[in-house]
This record gives sequence, structure tokens and C-alpha cells, in this order.
Amino acid sequence: MPIYCEPITEIKLESLEDVHDRLSGTKNYLSRVPVEGIIENRAIFHDDEYFGDGEVMLRFNEHSIRSFCQRLGFRFDQLRMIETPSLPSQVLNDLIQQSAIKEKLKDDEFVIDTRSNVIIGMVSRTYVGYTNDQFLEDIENYLRKEVKDQFQFHEAFDINTELTIRFQSKIHHGIIQGRTGQREDRTLLGLEFRNSMVGTSAVRINYYLLRLVCTNGMMVSAGSAVNRVFHSGNLDSFNNRLEFCYREVIRRIDLVKSMLQTLGKIPYESHRLAENEITNQRIFEIIPALKQSICDKEKQYLRYPSDCTEEDKKKIKLDHDAHIIDLIPYYYGGEEASRIFKSRMRDSVTMFDFLNVFTEYAKKNNSPSKQLEIEEKTGGLAKYISDNAKKFN
Repeated sequence: MPIYCEPITEIKLESLEDVHDRLSGTKNYLSRVPVEGIIENRAIFHDDEYFGDGEVMLRFNEHSIRSFCQRLGFRFDQLRMIETPSLPSQVLNDLIQQSAIKEKLKDDEFVIDTRSNVIIGMVSRTYVGYTNDQFLEDIENYLRKEVKDQFQFHEAFDINTELTIRFQSKIHHGIIQGRTGQREDRTLLGLEFRNSMVGTSAVRINYYLLRLVCTNGMMVSAGSAVNRVFHSGNLDSFNNRLEFCYREVIRRIDLVKSMLQTLGKIPYESHRLAENEITNQRIFEIIPALKQSICDKEKQYLRYPSDCTEEDKKKIKLDHDAHIIDLIPYYYGGEEASRIFKSRMRDSVTMFDFLNVFTEYAKKNNSPSKQLEIEEKTGGLAKYISDNAKKFN
């Protein structure tokens, strides 16, 4: 049978008090243990589930076993395909006894939840330990002292100790004006902070957009040059880089207002999206199996006549993809998407309206990790369309 993994805990937190309670309940139960020491203590895999020396037995969750397999040079997806009982354990035990593998693992540490003896992550020994409670304390201090309480808590997510916390601005907002000036579509701007204690990512600070008419959220990258602080170097250096990141992201927040206004002026046109290779690919990647699902339901499959030319094939594919894109609001949109795409609530449908189909879908029937993933991918697509507005007008 495939190797067993503990499920990853995913929690949405509705208040700042809930965040503090959550962090205080977990911070004392994480420990970092050298992988080399565990293996030297004759730990092996047992029964495709446990890892230990017979006295202390640990389990992996999916994140940690993926990280471990990556360090071993053996893909977890391949391990999961093995059906013969005990064979996954034999494969892993063979690998961890190889001298080259031991050398590779000597600078790595497991992050262990000592309450359950579950390995939840894997980091290097040089990984700067920045706890979520310290992370939150630094955020609150900075927002209070440097930007004078201009931001207030909105929501947070804790996924395998990766904390994502969002604050919305009291003063910064973007407005998209209806073309006849009859309607304002207001979006609150905010900040999204993310920290990982198990090596999943650097500290990240990005922009968070909250569309008031429907409370849809979207994460927009502040730019890789300023929005990331890697868990490396000494602690003083880390804190200095983090403070620089805070300042730069807030300084550039007006760029998000500009992006919103640009998206609100670009008419939604499915053929323009379909003919652009990047937007065509990104649209169908936001929601897993989106394209295949619509094609199956509509029985709309891409077929070429036997005698068509290469030019004809391009035209057929463009029309096919544009048609599938046009169907996305009807299959994945909610109440707000229906009001816009079926009744033309605004003077005309814009790219911003189309993008909000995905953010509306993200909130419904999705796990916290899937919601965040959809909102992040949508934000990336929004930024690309805004940055390349001339291609879509």
C-alpha cells in the first residue's frame, strides 16, 4: 500500500484574538532535531507509516514527506504509486543508508510537533527560526508605530504552521468608475503577511484586495525585489531586511490603485485572452481541471478536420479556447458573477469583472490552502493583464 501521511491541519482564523490563541497553543510544541542524529540512532521506516528506532516512532505529514523525498532525490509521487505492502519502507530505508544521501542530509533538521510526534517540516541548520508569535508581534508593532494604525485585521489562516494574516487599510482604497459615471466599484487595499516555520517559504509581504460589493479577495505580489525575506543570515540582518520590506511594500501601495483602475477600463474580450499565450495558460491553471471539466460538461472537444491547414488549426483552437473562457463565469461564478455576466449590471463587462469570477469561487467550498492558491494565481493574472494593458484593449 502507499505510504501513510498524517493530514495537514488547515484553520481559518476570524479574529486577532483567535490568532493569538492559536499561536500560544502551538509555539511550545515544536522542536528541531538533526536528521543525521535520528538516522545514526538507527531509525528506519516501519510498516509504510512510522519512522523511528523502535522506542520513539514518528510519522510524517504530506508536506514533510515530500520535502524529505526531495532531499533524497526520489519523488514522493513515485513513492505513492507503489502498491506492494512494505515496499515503500524498503525503498526509503535503502536510500537513507547510502553514504551520499547521509552526506546530503547532514545539515538538515526535522521540525517535529512533539504533541503528536509528527514531522511537519524539514529545514536546514542555517534556517533562521522566526516564530509566528514573534512574526505577529513585529507586524503589530510596525503597523501601530510606523503607519499609525492605518490598517486593521481582516482574516488569517494557519496551514501546517504557515501563518497568513491579512490587514485591510482604513484609508487606502481603489475605485473603478462605471463608464457613464453612475456607479463606483470600491475595493479596499490591504497587506498580506506570510511566515513559515517549516521551510515552505520565505517571509512574504504582498497586497491584499477586498472588493466591497462582494467581499472577494485577491493577493497581488508586491514584486520579488522587495516582498521577500529569506530565513537566512544572522538574526539582526534578518530583522533589518524585514523592516526594509515593510517600508517598501507600503510605499508602493498606490501602484495597486493604478492596477485596479487599469483593469476596470479594459473591456472583457475572451478572444484577446485566448490568443495571448500567457493569459490562455494562466486562466486554465487557476482552478484544477477547469478546462477539462467545462469541455466534458459541454461536450466541446477540440477537433480538427483532416484537411485543415496550420492556419486553420490556429483559428479553430482560438475559437475553442475563447468559447471555453466565456463559459467560466457560468460554471464557476456565483451570485455576483451572475448579476454581471447575465444582466450586464455595469455599463460593460471588464477584465476586473472576469477576474472576480475566480476570487468569488475561491471563497466557496474550498480549503484554506486552495482558497489562498486561487486568490494568489488570480492576482498574478491580474497584474500581468494590467502590466500589458495595450495587448487587451
